[in-house]
Amino acid sequence: MHAALCTTLLLVLHVSSSRASGDNWAVIVSSSRYWLNYRHSSNAFGVYQAIRRLGIPDSNIILMVSEQPACSPRNVYAAQLYMSPGGGNTSSTSPLNLLSSDAEVDYRGRDVSVDSVLRVLTGHHLAGTPASKRLRSGPGSRVLLYLTGHGGDEFLKFHDEEELLAADLASAVHQMAAGGRYGELLLVADTCQASTLYRQIDAPNMLAVASSKLGKSSYAHGYIDPVVGQHLVDQISLHLHTFLWRLPPHPAAPAALTHPTDGGGSGGGRRAHGRRKSGGGGPSMQELISYITGQQLASEIEVQAERSPRRLGAIPVTDFFGAAADQLPTKHATADPVSMRSAAALTQLAQQDGEQSGSQQQQQQQHGKAEAQCSTPVQTEQQWQEVPLFELLQAAGATVNSAQGQRHATEAAAVAAAWAVAVALSRLLLFRRWK
Repeated sequence: MHAALCTTLLLVLHVSSSRASGDNWAVIVSSSRYWLNYRHSSNAFGVYQAIRRLGIPDSNIILMVSEQPACSPRNVYAAQLYMSPGGGNTSSTSPLNLLSSDAEVDYRGRDVSVDSVLRVLTGHHLAGTPASKRLRSGPGSRVLLYLTGHGGDEFLKFHDEEELLAADLASAVHQMAAGGRYGELLLVADTCQASTLYRQIDAPNMLAVASSKLGKSSYAHGYIDPVVGQHLVDQISLHLHTFLWRLPPHPAAPAALTHPTDGGGSGGGRRAHGRRKSGGGGPSMQELISYITGQQLASEIEVQAERSPRRLGAIPVTDFFGAAADQLPTKHATADPVSMRSAAALTQLAQQDGEQSGSQQQQQQQHGKAEAQCSTPVQTEQQWQEVPLFELLQAAGATVNSAQGQRHATEAAAVAAAWAVAVALSRLLLFRRWK
């Protein structure tokens, strides 16, 4: 108990310090299920790997993916995901496998819902939600919110069953602003009628980029891949990924994301080789928008920058899609001597019970943070209590059916045998009567 209290206090001090340093965070959401929506998972993983490559660590990314087509039995490239044709090749110029580097999926399958997205944004989590599934941003943070899936006028569909409404998203962003959960927010929506998702948001310090306008659709890139049998990526997400992948990687980027491939893009253009120096500004958001609009698009993107505190040309792309070159001003940018002495004392005290506290901290960090592997996570008793009622009933029914399957089969066989005997006797009696 003593060690756990020390560890908790240290964690609070660490979080407070990180919030004051102008850190970057990202929430990436793919709301579509089923194999035919391969491209939406590809959209999400493409952005995920691109921002990791540019310096945002997994600890600052909340990845929410409703479907894992890499794990589908229909996928000819088992456990692989691509944005462009030619996957599975071994040449140095082959498209990037979006799962070539470890991917930490925080929410998957049914865990990706309107409720879970709103909880992540607002911080109103259920008791017991691990830190890895929480957006721990602060007033000095820049937050990227990326949404992809099927949508319409002021809604984004989840699992073809429920919808995230523009009013709900606006309310969540307003709560984030009021609660000091971001310093600047970038919303990127790649869906049909995407601009309607932020129509009701009037929170400060927000920049929004939409793949389509009101009444317009957003389209997949190119044709259906003849090998995979589906569209591999959407147009806007592909060009976003291509632009980001042409930037030099961050010095702390995973090695698997720094090799020279085409990044899954459509080719063309000069690549910036080498690793990006810490503190470099790089291209601006205006250059990114100009690059995307300069492509052959079937839709027209929309940008809302009226509430942004900076001009597009003054915002480096890496301020949202990578490790920021500067820091947002905050009142507590440096720790005071008292806090430093308190932290040192707590560290020394916690080391006295190092084995116990270390074990507890390791379990807390690992809980809920799973790699993108093709397996179904085991639900604990606490997780069962957090599942919606209709899912509990379905799961309970499946468990009962599995446990009683043999008994039901035996009963069915007995009933069939009884009917067979009854039919035979009836035929025998009728035969004798007519004879």
